[in-house]
Amino acid sequence: MPQRANKQYGHDHEVRPDGSVTFRCSDDIEKWPFLELAPHHPIVIHTINFWISVECSIARGTFDPDKWSALTWMDWGCLDPEAGHAARGVMENVEIDGKVGFAIKLFDAQDRPYCNIRGRGVVFRTRNFEGWREDTKSEISANRSAAPFVYAPRDEVGVEECELPLISPLEGVASARGLITKENGMPPASRYLSGSGDHVNAVHIAEAARQFAALKTGDPKVRFSGGEVSFDHYVELGTPFELALAGESEGAIDLKLTQAGHDCTSIALRIA
Repeated sequence: MPQRANKQYGHDHEVRPDGSVTFRCSDDIEKWPFLELAPHHPIVIHTINFWISVECSIARGTFDPDKWSALTWMDWGCLDPEAGHAARGVMENVEIDGKVGFAIKLFDAQDRPYCNIRGRGVVFRTRNFEGWREDTKSEISANRSAAPFVYAPRDEVGVEECELPLISPLEGVASARGLITKENGMPPASRYLSGSGDHVNAVHIAEAARQFAALKTGDPKVRFSGGEVSFDHYVELGTPFELALAGESEGAIDLKLTQAGHDCTSIALRIA
């Protein structure tokens, strides 16, 4: 969707002759509370991916705030397990499966390699996006239930006191339901999560998947070395969705998120 940055995570952007952009990263916890979390936490990875990709596009003059856009795919890999939060990085265009995407390389304050991120997106240049979204939201909202939603216990999904669970207890061993609202997924209820407020954003989905993995492994502090996400359909706020185990192997969990009969998101998590 159209995004206008009203604060900055990155600074000192420099556009190189080849079009890549170097930058430095904020360490201001007051402005960016998610920096209280461990560097490998999915909330951290997905939040900085958004801000870095937008800000570097602005620096290159390729960002159009009047056009709606969406992330369609990303993957990430944590590198040095001792690395701290990102202090500097570089973003460049790369080819991913024959399409133009972006790659972000990040380093901590000791110049240790912290994380590599890649992604692709789409810009809606001609579609009546607002009208289409209203029709979609109306269709999915019709599937809302009046029954109260029961969330998993906070200590089992490993959320801090300033955060709230996003998913139910496991149903059997292979699925859980989720419900993300402005009351549990946006400030001021959430200290670390934020987004457009129009729909469930990538960072919400990443955190819901982390909570599922915490329940599945029995480890509220489960740590990931990387992951991959494909976004195929918008997930709406205020309407329950389903997270189902699509595959499992040693050190890996694959999930499928569906909502109101739509296949929305595929998620693969690599457990450290």
